[in-house]
Amino acid sequence: MAKAIVIGGGVGGLTAAHELIDRGYEVHVHEARTAWGGKARSQPVTGSGTGGRADLPGEHGFRFYPRFYKHVIDLMARTPVPGGGTVAGRLRPTTESAIALIDDDTWFRFFRRKLDKPYDVLGALELFFQTLDFDSADVALFGLKILQFLSSCDERRLGQYDATSWWEFLQGDRYSAKFQRQLRAVPRTMVAMDPKRGSARTIGTISMQLILDYASSGVTNDRTMGGPTSEAWIDPWVAHLTARGVHFHLGQRCVGLDVAGGRVAGARFTGGGATGAAVTGDHYVLAVPIDVAHGLISPTLAALDPALAALAAAPLDDLVSWMVGIQFFLYEDVPLVRGHIFYPDSPWALTSISQPQFWRHDGLFRRRYGDGEVGGLISVDISDWDTPGTFVPKPAKLCTPAEIEQEVWGQLKAALNGAEDDEQILTDELLHSAHLDDDLEYAAGAPLPPVNHARLLVHPPGAWALRPDAVSAVPNLVLASDYVRTHTDLASMEGACEAARRAVNGILARDGVAARAEIWPLTEPAQFDRWKRLDAALYRRGKGHVFELMHIDKAFAAAELLRRAAAFTGLARLDDWLDEIKVTEVVDGLLRRLGIDV
Repeated sequence: MAKAIVIGGGVGGLTAAHELIDRGYEVHVHEARTAWGGKARSQPVTGSGTGGRADLPGEHGFRFYPRFYKHVIDLMARTPVPGGGTVAGRLRPTTESAIALIDDDTWFRFFRRKLDKPYDVLGALELFFQTLDFDSADVALFGLKILQFLSSCDERRLGQYDATSWWEFLQGDRYSAKFQRQLRAVPRTMVAMDPKRGSARTIGTISMQLILDYASSGVTNDRTMGGPTSEAWIDPWVAHLTARGVHFHLGQRCVGLDVAGGRVAGARFTGGGATGAAVTGDHYVLAVPIDVAHGLISPTLAALDPALAALAAAPLDDLVSWMVGIQFFLYEDVPLVRGHIFYPDSPWALTSISQPQFWRHDGLFRRRYGDGEVGGLISVDISDWDTPGTFVPKPAKLCTPAEIEQEVWGQLKAALNGAEDDEQILTDELLHSAHLDDDLEYAAGAPLPPVNHARLLVHPPGAWALRPDAVSAVPNLVLASDYVRTHTDLASMEGACEAARRAVNGILARDGVAARAEIWPLTEPAQFDRWKRLDAALYRRGKGHVFELMHIDKAFAAAELLRRAAAFTGLARLDDWLDEIKVTEVVDGLLRRLGIDV
């Protein structure tokens, strides 16, 4: 039985352990923290639970499980829970969302609706932006850029779009100031994606997945967890793996990887009973965040793999950013909407969700958590840590925890209060307490900013070339974290889960084991395939996208775009550009003009 040493007990490490134990490996997982789950773990507020109740449930941030999270959901479906069922059964659908504007004292609720064709997503976007009273020319240009990305081939996305920012691709400077604010905020609300820092390839790919979620209906489009993450997911997962035979070593920090004979000879750990002596195995799975991995790549190890050497030499601060959560515990529950609320004009790029409404199948919140006084919980993600706040005129990085609480609470009140008949939805009397992410380390007497132990890759232009594959050139080392190259291509639990599956498949290939872990690519509507085929032909000839060849300008709406396309191909008319058959005719005409067999 081959032995695998997994370094890191977050989603990547636990995924690797799950897939390896299923295939008969001896698995040892070593985690530096005192709890499993990494950034996905819950962070109970120590001492807050009384009378037999659990401590109040803090988190790194709220949990969001969109439609394209196939790898994570598959593992949840394979993880049993006490009493029957699986972790996947504990997910809860969010059936609506909302946008709240601080400056306008208004917020808008959006319900999901079924769209018949993938192209209808543009109509949905147009209605969405009309509700928010955006300029039609802004909406037209944005719609065209979304169509351009969806009809761009993979080669162009990697060769051209990965070298530019999402902002540059969208031609962000051409929009009105109001719409620019929307463009800057929206990508940052769900994941650590900065449109001015992140590549057009990565942000565009994930944005298409999120946008296309609105082109279909169902409970899998957008889900949240039906309880605190560790309680609902991580604890049953670890219990299941323990019962299967995985060996867990908590509180052990990896301080070095020994190298001998062109391979890893051992991993050294301190804390949690470890002595610093090398722990040895047949395979080593490095499943730690990019900051930690960066520090573990010694010159000796880097010499064995050019990809590891490139990562070790990369300016880490240019690759990462902050996305950190804060929870507000309330005396009474304020459900708001059954889903997420976005605050596009928030200087700190906030997103929130009222969580107890999704947990009520387990009993009232105040009966299960805290001191019996807390009945509500609003979980907030803070995605911009570098812009001064409204009520505390400093960037979040330079604020104390109390100032962060004051500023975020102030932004929530400004956006949500007064929206309807001066109704005060959030009041100071409602606020019981707050919890800021434990991964921020505010050392006594140390200057600000704090140390952030959970920074995230933001995929700047060109970063794909710096990122290694899951299977390294070192014959017994693989990488299982969200910074490696994956289809998901996003610093997220889904990215970590896919990376771990790729890492495990590398081990299985080296050992000649046939039963591989399944990996799913991201999918986009098949109706765009012909457009992508056309774009691939143009890209190979050194030409721009067909929309660029037709000199599409901000003033033209989507229908005009397709009329121009019809004229460009020599077709006489294109009455209904949403008709799939006529779209096919347009593309076929372009392919024939380029001498390509259709």
